[in-house]
Amino acid sequence: MSYMIGVDTGGTFTDAVIIDEKGSIARGKGLTTPKDYIIGVENALNAATEHMPFSLEQVLSETRVFCFGTTIGTNTIATRSGAKTGMITTMGMGDIIHIARGMSKWGGLPEAEIKHMARTRRSAPIIPKNLIAEIHERIDWKGSIISDISSDEVKKAAKNLAKQGVESIAVCFLWAFRNNKHENDVKKIVSELYPNIYVSTSHEIMPLRGEYERFITTVFDCYTGPVTSKFMEALRLTLKNKGLKARLLVMKADGGSAFSDELLPVATIHSGPAGGVMGVRFLGDLLGYKDIVSADVGGTTFDVSVIRDGKVSYSRDPVIEKHHTLYPTVDLISLGAGGGTIIWADPETRTLHVGPKSAGSDPGPACYGFGGIEPTLTDAALILGYLNPHYFFGGTMKLAQSKATQALERIASGVDMDITQVAAGAYDIVNAQMSDLVTGVTVRKGYDIRDFALFVFGGAGPIHAGAMGAELGVKEIVIPKSAATYSAIGLATSSLLHSHVKYSYNKLPMDMNTFNQYFEDLDTKVSADLERDGVQKEDQIIRYFLDMKYGLQIHVVRIEIVRKKYAVNEADLIASQFDKAYEDLYGKGAAYSAAGRIITTFIVSGQAEPPKIILE
Repeated sequence: MSYMIGVDTGGTFTDAVIIDEKGSIARGKGLTTPKDYIIGVENALNAATEHMPFSLEQVLSETRVFCFGTTIGTNTIATRSGAKTGMITTMGMGDIIHIARGMSKWGGLPEAEIKHMARTRRSAPIIPKNLIAEIHERIDWKGSIISDISSDEVKKAAKNLAKQGVESIAVCFLWAFRNNKHENDVKKIVSELYPNIYVSTSHEIMPLRGEYERFITTVFDCYTGPVTSKFMEALRLTLKNKGLKARLLVMKADGGSAFSDELLPVATIHSGPAGGVMGVRFLGDLLGYKDIVSADVGGTTFDVSVIRDGKVSYSRDPVIEKHHTLYPTVDLISLGAGGGTIIWADPETRTLHVGPKSAGSDPGPACYGFGGIEPTLTDAALILGYLNPHYFFGGTMKLAQSKATQALERIASGVDMDITQVAAGAYDIVNAQMSDLVTGVTVRKGYDIRDFALFVFGGAGPIHAGAMGAELGVKEIVIPKSAATYSAIGLATSSLLHSHVKYSYNKLPMDMNTFNQYFEDLDTKVSADLERDGVQKEDQIIRYFLDMKYGLQIHVVRIEIVRKKYAVNEADLIASQFDKAYEDLYGKGAAYSAAGRIITTFIVSGQAEPPKIILE
């Protein structure tokens, strides 16, 4: 017997699923343990194997896939507990990550908050100015070297940063994505001088145009790198000591997985909820659904994503701590609404509010009995009778209704309600917030919500599914049998994913021999990466993409094209496909071919063939 295992570390619970080759699923949950996440992982795995005829050690020894989903990168940034990071950059470019295109006060904020400019605040800088070293070097937009680096200047900069105690260094130069020689040279010098300092170069992280976005993405990789790498190695050794022979896989923000020893740490930021979305797509394929709204209601957040025509949506410039970055992520919109979300009253207006703060797993909702006194949505659900106080957490935990009552009474008098009215009011408020979020990612983007099925999962998902579905008017609601641990199923069934990109500005019609050569070079790299990871050519799924825009536009639209060698006269085919994709996105008549069509980036993505299993 062989197994596939997925473990998802959430804000409140850590979930584990074990799938055997027949599709049978063993499930386990454990409280997330922020002081040492590995304890929560072990507890969840032990809970999953508790009713199996084999020990955890036996199961791990026969496991062929073990994929882990983590929030460690996200939490490291949120708590500002990352490595002390320095930067070496082009002379005169030291302020780029601080200027941040002027967007760092409101990046990622909802429109209602952006309107109150006086209340917006810049995100605290990841790297202070005294840890940014500028050196003389210059490469032009064509990739030609205008001014070479001086190894003595590089050593001086590195020694100055090391003297100030940096643990990692981001190497970020202008136009390095056109010619990476200087970044490679600096990395080599720094690594030889200080082998214990973590070094990232911008062309390795994301070789694309946009110096601020490229620089800050590299900075986030450096900031989270030492913490993430240390944790992954500790987890790998723990699992190995318990019998795991397979290499540890980690879910990435783009929805694919990578081996822990090859992983870019920045790829784990915002990767937590991606497993759930990929699991929904997997189940949708099995059940024949193409248009799906994925709704994950966990202990801390409500995460929504749209799957259209069987394809996952991606965010091109995801925001991290108000900074626009370049590493692609599954397009998820989140709301601070989960089982642990706190219900509170405004003393001045005597009105009821829900979120966004959460009680997490420690102390957790009041009814857990772990010392929490703030009323949460879980407490409200218990009072309303939506939860069985004698059977929670797989029957291993009882809920204290008296403590939920006490917590709700604390705010009931402040809004002139009894506790049942407070619980029902909070339930209605959060359902309205959830429905509005779903409307924002569907109806407001031109989709007819009545064409979609609503897949609801997460520990708190089924409690809200009926109210959301009725409010939205979706055609169907699907609640997986393993709803409470469904993100972990997405991890267990995920595929290895590798991507390579090349920035090259070309106006159509372009030379199709060059066009084909670009894709051939990228295809070779992706295929080699997959083969190195044990995926044979016949098991590889390789896809071609282009980033395109009209002349004088800033933003691009990504289109997928057929993987083949294109004939000289097929540039018109690419142009027509772009026009159609543009109008599908922005409305009929929006295309403007007279401005000219520009290709900016060539992308090749490759993944392993998804597992062919039928879940129980």
